[in-house]
Amino acid sequence: MVRRSLLPLLLLASLAARPLFAAANIVIVNADPAGTGLSDTTSVAPVGGNAGTTLGQQRLIVFQQAAAFWGGLLASTVTIRVSASFASDLTCTATTAVLGQTYPNEVFASPKDFQGAPVAGTWYVKALANKFAGSDLDGTNVDITTQFNSSLGQTGCVPGLFFYLGLDNNHGSNVNFLTVALHEFAHGLGFYSVENQNGTFLGAMPAIFDRFIYDDTLGQTWDK
Repeated sequence: MVRRSLLPLLLLASLAARPLFAAANIVIVNADPAGTGLSDTTSVAPVGGNAGTTLGQQRLIVFQQAAAFWGGLLASTVTIRVSASFASDLTCTATTAVLGQTYPNEVFASPKDFQGAPVAGTWYVKALANKFAGSDLDGTNVDITTQFNSSLGQTGCVPGLFFYLGLDNNHGSNVNFLTVALHEFAHGLGFYSVENQNGTFLGAMPAIFDRFIYDDTLGQTWDK
């Protein structure tokens, strides 16, 4: 089983429904060594509006497309840097696969670490904290790290199922890499809970995302 999400479709619908505004600049930082992942020089034919002629180029173009979609929805004067790569050690079996994993490289608390956030006593992922601070709070570190499964489709990792690298949603029975990238970027941009391993909030403070998660069984948000 491969987990999918409606989030990318909602994002695309939102983007199409309104004009773009003061777009955020999202930069992809290639973290793959030569010959692998985004640096793979295997020749491929252009597909579904993706004009790349190597496997690495096509993957990078998809990332850049995802960055353009998110950048069109966000407003920030601070460049958002995303470290992107492929990894062979993500969980995989013959029937299930972790397609990708993403996390913010740092979180910052308001107002302890920066000023300008709308809610005090709250964690903000780096990209969002930078937006409210109006500057990069740690210029030595990228904002987001994202990795994708380089073993998908191979023996022992849902054989025969591959990432579709076209931009036209014509993925058929394969996995639309663009929608996966859109979903994963969301976590790094702030759809993320900041918790200890035992489920308690880091520093006894919720993340801004936690303040908007609603438990309809208890009838309250997670920050209560």
